[in-house]
Amino acid sequence: MHVFDASFKRNTYQVELNASLLFEYALSIAAMTYPKLHEAMDKPASYWRQLREEASADLIRELDFCQKHQTWKMLLQLLHADSFASPGDVADRVFPMRDEDFNYMVLPYLGRGEEALRMQAAQGDKKAVDALIEACREHAFFPDMIRAVSRYGASRLKHHLADLLRLWEKEIGEKDAAENKRILERDLAEKKAWLQKGSPEEVVLRAAGVEYKPEAGVSKVMLIPHVIYRPWTIEANMEDTQIYYYPVSDSNLNGDTDPYEPPGRLVQLYKALGDDKRLRALKLISEQSRSLKELTELLNMGKTNAHHHLAILRSAGLVRVQGGSYAWNPGSLDHHAKELRGFLGLEE
Repeated sequence: MHVFDASFKRNTYQVELNASLLFEYALSIAAMTYPKLHEAMDKPASYWRQLREEASADLIRELDFCQKHQTWKMLLQLLHADSFASPGDVADRVFPMRDEDFNYMVLPYLGRGEEALRMQAAQGDKKAVDALIEACREHAFFPDMIRAVSRYGASRLKHHLADLLRLWEKEIGEKDAAENKRILERDLAEKKAWLQKGSPEEVVLRAAGVEYKPEAGVSKVMLIPHVIYRPWTIEANMEDTQIYYYPVSDSNLNGDTDPYEPPGRLVQLYKALGDDKRLRALKLISEQSRSLKELTELLNMGKTNAHHHLAILRSAGLVRVQGGSYAWNPGSLDHHAKELRGFLGLEE
């Protein structure tokens, strides 16, 4: 057979840098409402317990709703839709939106092939809602998000997200806002300098710890630094854009450099590898891409427990989600081996 390749293969992508306290608030809310991860974060579990104990009844109500329906993800998607100055600005511009436009924004993006369903579901088509849920049934929380949009409607969710963001800033976010703003700006300036000297792929690898190769349908990678979710990198996507919410570097967090302080992502990698269940999962994924359902059966563990281990492997940059399956991230160990040698002062 003779094949003439007339396809377009992207050989690079554009990197866009963005940072704001609103993203920091949204990621803080995401962390607060994912208690299973609290033991694996820079902030101790006691920090999150204390925040909850000191929160008002109104904020607790919105956080509980968020935890049940994963609305932190909806909030992030809204923040990507435009540039907002404050929680009040978000409310002022979200409330006048047409319901179907709002619903479309907060429904998860499942790829171009599902965009027609997403639009129909945003307009209230129950069959489209069911089809959209079926298309992402293996995802840990997308089905719950879709059900929430269908069940509660735009008005309820608009008020929830506006109140959640406003209350979080008032009761929690404002306390560290000035310092976090300085940290985010320092990190953003550092990454801008990296872009002047390195390729987009090198910058993504150094910042997010993920070897992201150019792929069809993605022309831009957005890098968004965070303080609160350290040491985790959170991966998301929108049409034409891959997103990494990455932890600010240790030097930018502290304002100086301690040569004996190991890089956070290096610690994260070895913590990810220091568990027999995760090593078993990694070996299974290195053999071939596998779905969450397949991995839960092969690992003989519950879906929630399996997803927790896989999230740790993803955050360490060892695996990626591709087409609903978990895939091995080639080259990730090579990068970290070099980083370890650099920390130990063994670079040639």
